[in-house]
Amino acid sequence: MLRLSENLRSMTDANGGVLLDLCRGQIFRCNATGAIVLELLARGLNQTQLVAEFSKLCNVPQACASEDVHEFLTTLSRLGLLQGHAPRRNAE
Repeated sequence: MLRLSENLRSMTDANGGVLLDLCRGQIFRCNATGAIVLELLARGLNQTQLVAEFSKLCNVPQACASEDVHEFLTTLSRLGLLQGHAPRRNAE
């Protein structure tokens, strides 16, 4: 299951989102699109559900939504802000 790390506090609005990492004392900001993903994560959606809902809310094709969501989740994971995300491997 995808979820934000337990040591985070988040706040979102129409202009974007802010994540506060309580353990590291760091603040991370995201734009309005990222805030939508944060809100969907808070609802407990799995990645497939998250992409489908994101596609519908942002009125973008599913393939585009999948790429955008994956990139954002990978960034959150790389920053240590996300649990339960395994980056997909590129097909070669």
